[in-house]
Amino acid sequence: MSQEQNNEKSKKRLFTYYLILGACLLLIAAVTLTVIFAVRGSDDTLLPGGDVADVGDDDGDTDGDDGSDDDSDDDDGQQPSDDVSAAYEFIAPVAQLDIINDYTFYYNKTLDCYHYHTGLDIAGEAGTEVLACVDGTIESITRDDVLDGGEIVIAHADGVKTTYRFIDVAEGLETGDAVERGDVIGTIAQPAGSEYKEGAHLHFEVSKNGELADPNDYLDIAEK
Repeated sequence: MSQEQNNEKSKKRLFTYYLILGACLLLIAAVTLTVIFAVRGSDDTLLPGGDVADVGDDDGDTDGDDGSDDDSDDDDGQQPSDDVSAAYEFIAPVAQLDIINDYTFYYNKTLDCYHYHTGLDIAGEAGTEVLACVDGTIESITRDDVLDGGEIVIAHADGVKTTYRFIDVAEGLETGDAVERGDVIGTIAQPAGSEYKEGAHLHFEVSKNGELADPNDYLDIAEK
């Protein structure tokens, strides 16, 4: 066999190898594309790294349940309540809210000095009923203090307390008694004590976790 014939035979053998290799590559590509399209057509999405993420049910929600996409409710279907629920809303401690001194820096005419006023002074005639603003338990009662007159402190939920000063405490009330919103706890007293020059009035305070708070934020006076 001549050299030329040998070269021709080698070329044919190499060409055959290339054909077989090309066919194999085409087969691998076809299988790969088939797998990719099959995965994309399913309910799961292949993430980088091989992880699979749920893309949701046919109803369009993303939580994989029966169609409701709100899973923040409690087991009974109710939304979590706010710190102060509707049942915990304050009412005014007296029927008529006539504010004569606000929760701010002011001049105390009785003591003849400037200082921060720790509550609201609500004008009213002596004998005007004073009401518990919200349910709670009486924490302390003071009667006829030289500076503060009569005073009741009521503890409520969430660390809130209310103070009612310059009042005649209702008969029969004792420390530890439970009171409900709207219960009469006393009446506005005759002018006396450290604010007697302001005339007859209720001094009303609110505190939260031991820190004084603005009573206006609780009474929502603008709407009353």
